[in-house]
Amino acid sequence: MGNRGIPRNRTQITLIRLLITVMLVTLLLPVLPAGAVETLISQGKTATASSNQTGNVPANGNDGDLGTRWTAVNATYPQWWKVDLGASYDLTRVAVNWYLSGTRYFKYILEVSADDVTYSTVVDKSGNTTTGDTNDLFTATARYVRVTISGASTGWASFYDLQVYGEPTSGGDTTPPSAITNLAVGTTTSSSVQLTWTAPGDDGGTGTAASYDIRYSTSTITAGNWSSATAVTGEPTPAAAGTSQSMTVTGLSPSTTYYFAMKTNDEVPNTSALSNVPSGTTSSSGPVAQKLVLTQSMLLNEIAHENAGTLIDEQTVAGDPMNGTGGVPTTGWYLFGKKYGDEHPGESWWLPASAYLDLGQEYHITKVYFYDTNGSATNAFTVSTGTPFNWTPAFTDNLVGNNLWKNKDVNTDTRYLRFTFVNAGAIVREVVVYGYPIGTPDTPPTPTPHTKPVMEDLMGMNAFHDDPLSVQEVLKVVREYHNWDWETAATAYPSDTNNFAPSNIPGVNFDTFYTDMKNAGMTVSPAQKAKPAWLVSTDYNTPMTVPNGLSAIVPASYAARADHLFQFAARYGGTSVADGKLKLTAGQPRVSGLNLIDYIEDWNEPNGDWGARKAYWTPYEYAAMLSADYDGHVGTMGNTFGIKTADPSMKVVMGGLAGYRFDYLRAMEAWSKYNRSDGSFPADVLNFHMYCQNTAKTKGISPEDCNLKGMTKELVDYRDTYMPGKEVWVSEFGYDTHPSSPQGAPVIGTKTNVEVQADWLVRSYLALAASGIDRAMMYMLRDVDADNGKYSTSGLVGPKNDWTPKLSWYYVYTMRNTLTGNRYLGELSSGNPNVKVYKFKSATDNSGVYAVWAPTSNGTTVSGYSLPLSTSATSATLVTMAGGDTDGVSSGLTISSHAVTVNVSETPIFVKVNYMQ
Repeated sequence: MGNRGIPRNRTQITLIRLLITVMLVTLLLPVLPAGAVETLISQGKTATASSNQTGNVPANGNDGDLGTRWTAVNATYPQWWKVDLGASYDLTRVAVNWYLSGTRYFKYILEVSADDVTYSTVVDKSGNTTTGDTNDLFTATARYVRVTISGASTGWASFYDLQVYGEPTSGGDTTPPSAITNLAVGTTTSSSVQLTWTAPGDDGGTGTAASYDIRYSTSTITAGNWSSATAVTGEPTPAAAGTSQSMTVTGLSPSTTYYFAMKTNDEVPNTSALSNVPSGTTSSSGPVAQKLVLTQSMLLNEIAHENAGTLIDEQTVAGDPMNGTGGVPTTGWYLFGKKYGDEHPGESWWLPASAYLDLGQEYHITKVYFYDTNGSATNAFTVSTGTPFNWTPAFTDNLVGNNLWKNKDVNTDTRYLRFTFVNAGAIVREVVVYGYPIGTPDTPPTPTPHTKPVMEDLMGMNAFHDDPLSVQEVLKVVREYHNWDWETAATAYPSDTNNFAPSNIPGVNFDTFYTDMKNAGMTVSPAQKAKPAWLVSTDYNTPMTVPNGLSAIVPASYAARADHLFQFAARYGGTSVADGKLKLTAGQPRVSGLNLIDYIEDWNEPNGDWGARKAYWTPYEYAAMLSADYDGHVGTMGNTFGIKTADPSMKVVMGGLAGYRFDYLRAMEAWSKYNRSDGSFPADVLNFHMYCQNTAKTKGISPEDCNLKGMTKELVDYRDTYMPGKEVWVSEFGYDTHPSSPQGAPVIGTKTNVEVQADWLVRSYLALAASGIDRAMMYMLRDVDADNGKYSTSGLVGPKNDWTPKLSWYYVYTMRNTLTGNRYLGELSSGNPNVKVYKFKSATDNSGVYAVWAPTSNGTTVSGYSLPLSTSATSATLVTMAGGDTDGVSSGLTISSHAVTVNVSETPIFVKVNYMQ
């Protein structure tokens, strides 16, 4: 074997191993430049980008919230995002939390600049093919930092947060001038506006600043769109602090409303925050048609299929075709492609397809330009004016051109423009509109605050009437699948009668079922779906009374269903109904007003566009049925139609829409505004189904990776602004436990699919609570089957007649018990990207609960994390979830310096305290 040398003693070996360990750890730690200070300097500073999706704005990229993100408008490259630090800094590193970094990589370069003109590259990762978040070290002195993304493994440019670290440039002035707060509009002419303001100082409100930057726009100016506003030239030199100053902005268009804002620079330059933003309207003097600014929020997709927004998503690329500088757009509203594979080889059944623009005020439209991309599509494209549901065609085009701009004269006063396609081969890649305003812009509504629910009212599940109460007790809110034909007799409407006690299901008495549920403290929302055998429809999978000769967007077509839901609400609602209005089979107890349920959901997933036309309701069709079922279409159908007609206090739940279908909701709202006499929306609850799945649709992903909180919060914000008082539900979400399911929870490290399902369900409830919704119902209580089919093994327990609790049953039970009586209060900044902390506060006293977890999906743990508490907290208890335990495992925590120490993993833990603020 040869001479192996002289053996070392044990102490020598131990010292050598220790030295090697220290060297390896040192090599793995980020090495900062000499003298650098770890100070985050970019959070909340002004950010801009080359483009952004609606809602995923540049400011999300440095707001410190990993639940929001910046995203480029589409998957084209390059895309850039930059931050103005407001002053010169000695920079040390940039860290980026990339979107879906566990499965995607991004190619990028980092550049810095002192003046936002000349940039220098400090990090070049344009060849990167490694997934994961990044942390790039460098040394530079600059005010602006820009990341340019040149490509990605898949999808679009996007990140949750970009953090720039450094310290103020040594010896430099770091105090910016104060923001101007009294910028005002004075005298206006047809081409000019006078501005007045009070000069700030060089440092805050003292001294004399160096220069002004004044800008204007035809839409309100914010920190996020400041860079795209038009810069004024010839600004006056700042006077001493407190001096009144003015200037006249010229070169403006007649009869146009302009918004103005300004910033002030000192000699460094340090830049002030944005001023107030006044507006002024120039006077009329021979109006000149201009290219109108079109935004995605103006466009309403009337069929809610594919992305009609692609008709106006490339306005910059489109250029100014009327003046000879039209560009070449690349996206369009493609209505002929297959969306879900082989179910329908062609999609002509979507047609005619329409979308319309709401310009927000009256305009005189002179011309419409459109980019024709097809060589032969006769009479395929029509543009109409007027008002929704009362259109007048302005022109129809054959679309026989090939990749060229075409135009038509309109010369009409209108607020609305409608685009209709009747041929599946028609392709218009972009629309550009010319005209000038003649009306007054709408005033945006002010959001209305909405009270958050206590957690036992928010946390719910999907279940069936034959699930045992002993299993259902895990949660107190139940969405019960309920078929119409379970109670209707075989005789067709209008001679139909109903069987409730007993029902048409052998051995099932729904009076008894709902009574037992209420006595157990359960809130049940029946999801009324399906249709009886006697109601046959040849063209639609919709319960129309007479399918031949009636329109699917006329509420009276749904008289049979509105009649049945009146009967259901009359029986189980809280209002007694005259016996003569009851339609009951002989032998049924003739009772009403049993006061057993408070909600009824009308249908399930009406937007089922994964099948043929019979599986899909257009938004207008479903809105028409909902209007009939809500209150008999505002009482016009008679006094025995609709849920509210039977019980005005009953809440009507919109049938859960499959996916984040904001376009479908907006189209339903439009139908209601123009077709119901009071303009109201015929539902008390806005309802959605949201499953987190990877882009390949092969596996479930965590609620954080699919931005479940952010997507749902957009719906909540819309409700608060435009539909105050409505509830928002996510009535389906969840994960399978079968390892081969395309919606299955994956194995992560040593955790099984079952354990990850339990973690992710709890984290989903946390995300949905933080979004501000009213109810979240996981799918579902029991497994539907034991196979690997999608949604087959999403249960908290095994299949019917098994009922064996999974780990998730205990986790969810513990979460509900721990958070009962508490409302979501807000997120606590953890100071660690691998730790997320949510606060829940009691609705009746000052106690509360912290939920703490690692929002990752790679087995991350953080040992010895110091959780800061309120200074008034004097007791703290740790609750950990465990199998076999419905209350969790509790242990006392020692409070030291107003904090407790806990170990954090991807399984949430709860810290109960006697005081929360």
